[in-house]
Amino acid sequence: MKLSKKQQEALFSYARAALAAVAAVVATGNFNVEDLLKAAVIAVLPPVLRWANPKDKAFGRGSTKRR
Repeated sequence: MKLSKKQQEALFSYARAALAAVAAVVATGNFNVEDLLKAAVIAVLPPVLRWANPKDKAFGRGSTKRR
């Protein structure tokens, strides 16, 4: 399966958010795998909200910008 440039950028956005959240949990000294997974899952909420916003020009559902 080949991803478009826009899909790749969105996927990297999700990955960055998840990595940052996991790093924040680890920085507190918490290495519990369940907590790290929760942080990674919740971290995708901001990019999903961007996607759901039709006015977001980069990733919004209503975006007409093609890459």
